[in-house]
Amino acid sequence: MGNNSDQILYCLLGNEIKNSLSPTIHNNLLKSNNLNGLYITINVDSANLKGVINTLCKLNFRGFNVTIPHKTNIIQYLDSLDPLAQEVNAVNTILHDNKKLIGYNTDVEGFMTPLHGKIKNFDNKKAVILGAGGASKAVLYGLTQANCKEIIILNRSLENAKANISKLNSDISISCDKLTQQNLDSLSDVDILVNTIPLNKTNTSFIFNKKLNVKIAYDLEYIPKETNFIKQMKSINADVIYGYEMLMAQAKLSFNIWTGISSNTDSLNAKILDLLGE
Repeated sequence: MGNNSDQILYCLLGNEIKNSLSPTIHNNLLKSNNLNGLYITINVDSANLKGVINTLCKLNFRGFNVTIPHKTNIIQYLDSLDPLAQEVNAVNTILHDNKKLIGYNTDVEGFMTPLHGKIKNFDNKKAVILGAGGASKAVLYGLTQANCKEIIILNRSLENAKANISKLNSDISISCDKLTQQNLDSLSDVDILVNTIPLNKTNTSFIFNKKLNVKIAYDLEYIPKETNFIKQMKSINADVIYGYEMLMAQAKLSFNIWTGISSNTDSLNAKILDLLGE
């Protein structure tokens, strides 16, 4: 792969990302801001991550987005971290500047932006997070900073959930348990239920109790728009936040880090919804 033009290059690094909407979003942002750039996806596994990053630097890529499963393990290959990325211990945006790789986390603000549209005060809210990966770290940090009353993490690996909690300096009540159907059935009166697991992508299925009483359900998975999680949450009358809403919010922040431009993404919403079949 070579770059024989003056185009500024950007990419998404992840695994099984061929259906990602990030190229559509960022290529539209580049075009609407009259920037001669190109954003592509690069599928890479953990074993080859370092070599791919070295190659991208030689090709003078300006910026990277990072998604599952690399948001934490990519940190070892970076020169420095933004304070927020360091605190969250997860990176989803990288700036290549002056031969240095700087890691950022736009997931925290990207996650919280749609949620702030629904909730003004988090002080008395109980939140449940499904999953404990890189995205979950940003969700946990954002909800902690918003001062939720109680946070529960359910994850298949209890050790990973405990590790995420141990890194936080907070007086909030935070606990964790195994993600099992039995533990899901025991939940009740949840103000915010956040799914950070690619349930559709991994063909994982859980049944949510009709009496669960979820006020707001937030799915970080965005393909398809109406995921099984979203459908179940609608069936129990929860107010839902779609994954594409966070995707758009964090993309806008990443674009600003790379270009210094605070671009308006409102005009992109119709195109994204059209691609998602809406």
